[in-house]
Amino acid sequence: MPDTSKVFVVTDLDPQVCALHDAVTRQGLVSPDPLSMPLDVVRTAAERYHAFLNGPDRPPARVDALTIPESAAGPGFSLRLYRPADAPDDAALPVLVYFHGGGFVLNSPDTHDRLLRLLAGRSGVAVAAVRYALAPDRVFPHQHHQAVAAVRWIARHGAGQGLDPSRIAVGGDSAGANLALATALALKGDAEARVSFGLLFYGMFAHDFDSVSHRRFGDGRYGLTTLRMRWYWKQYLGHGHQTRDPRAAPLLADLTGLPPLMLLAAGRDCLRDDSLRLAERLAESGVDHTLAVYDGLPHAFANMTRLVDAADRAVTAAADAVRRHLTA
Repeated sequence: MPDTSKVFVVTDLDPQVCALHDAVTRQGLVSPDPLSMPLDVVRTAAERYHAFLNGPDRPPARVDALTIPESAAGPGFSLRLYRPADAPDDAALPVLVYFHGGGFVLNSPDTHDRLLRLLAGRSGVAVAAVRYALAPDRVFPHQHHQAVAAVRWIARHGAGQGLDPSRIAVGGDSAGANLALATALALKGDAEARVSFGLLFYGMFAHDFDSVSHRRFGDGRYGLTTLRMRWYWKQYLGHGHQTRDPRAAPLLADLTGLPPLMLLAAGRDCLRDDSLRLAERLAESGVDHTLAVYDGLPHAFANMTRLVDAADRAVTAAADAVRRHLTA
């Protein structure tokens, strides 16, 4: 979501992104600042903003809601399960477990509905979107435990939902990419809940603001700001000092043994270098990965597919990668 009224007035962005901002402004949907407005107001504004991005005519999919209660295996959560509209009723589908972005503070599967439908339809696999608890109502490591529990539940019970527990990927955007990567790390070597692939859109992978991208793109002209990122991390970590805990900052973890990963970064994003640094560490660790940087796009572009062609192509590339790794 935009942070300030000056966002997207620069000339090095995709023109369709600038047109999107103009359309959002005409709708009166430029978001209030979470650093100065009540959180409930900001969350409501986020839902309205994303409802506009999702649009009234959404891609077809078969959608079911599941509620998994808390148990000895982990904290409770709910899933929204997206199946391709043309999937056979008797098919045991591979599944992408997806965690939405929003700084751990905002959003839900509702805000990402169009993206989730596109990923399911274009990849041919099921997408299980996790509705994890938001910060600061619950703080780290609760969300991490929910994410791991979601994958474990699908591995144990997914067959009863028409899923193939032997073909599981994890994915997410921004804060959700953090959860996806940390989950893949937590499940390394797990014979029961084996993660075969990871899809990471413009992730926030470490509590580190000393980067070229933060200096170049963190002032608000491109949407997300460095100040907001500092605030998001504070909400997530609470009053603790876990900034170097690899479950919270997976960039700092031992990355060896991870499954193949696809990283998609926005070229005009203060978090761009999180993905670049992760790609460097993956190469050093011998992890199979690809990195695509979409130079003219800002943070959160995967939710802009209805109005930005380059964003739509990026999501298609992501869905293709999921299909290759889960259905080959």
